[in-house]
Amino acid sequence: MPTRARTINYRQLTINRKSRGFTLIELLVVITLFGIVSILITASYITFERNQRIRNATQTLKNDLRFVQNKALAGDKGANSECPVTSTLVGWYVTFDTSQTSTYTYAGVCNTSVLPFSPKTVNYPSGVTLHSIEIGGSVLSGTIVKVLFKPVSTGVSLHDNNAPPFLDANGELDNTLTQTGNLVIKLKDQHSAAAKYQVTVQTSGEVSDAKL
Repeated sequence: MPTRARTINYRQLTINRKSRGFTLIELLVVITLFGIVSILITASYITFERNQRIRNATQTLKNDLRFVQNKALAGDKGANSECPVTSTLVGWYVTFDTSQTSTYTYAGVCNTSVLPFSPKTVNYPSGVTLHSIEIGGSVLSGTIVKVLFKPVSTGVSLHDNNAPPFLDANGELDNTLTQTGNLVIKLKDQHSAAAKYQVTVQTSGEVSDAKL
C-alpha cells in the first residue's frame, strides 16, 4: 500500500513575552512607604540626638559642681594665687540665674575682696536650657542662687545675689537664702515644656543627676 505523504504545515509560533514593569500605583506605594520610613528614621535620630545633648549637658553641670567643690576642699586660691597670702579662701561658688536660662558661672572668692577670681561662664549646649530651680521642693522664679562650697567643710550653703561677700564682719555666713533644703537644677530642651534631666545638690554636698 502506497505510503501517503502527510504534509505538516509548521507555523512559526511567536511568543510575545511582555516585560512586566511597575505600574504607577505600585510606584506610588513604594515611594510612599519609603517616605514614611525616612520620616520615622529621621524623627528617631532627632529624638536620640536631643536626648544625648541634654544628657551631656547634665553630666557637664554635675562635673562642674564637683570640680568647684574639689577646688574649695583643696583650698585652691587660684592658678596665679589671686588670693593674697594673708587672705583666707572663703570658697568656690556656682551661680544660677533663673532669668538667664542658657548659662551658669563659677568662681572662687577670698575674704579680703568681694570680687571673684578665676571666673568662668559655661554655656549649655545649643537647644538645652534651664527649666527651673527648686530648693526644698519650692520652685524659684526671678532669683539668682549662689551655691557656695567651703574649704574643709563638705556641706554647701545657698546665697542670694548680694553675695559675695558670703561672710559678715564676724566671719559668719551672710546673705543666705530663706529657703532651705536640697537644690535641684532641672534642664530641658527648647522643643519641650517639661524638664528632662535634673542635677541635685544636697545640703551635705553630695551631687547627683537623674533622668525625669
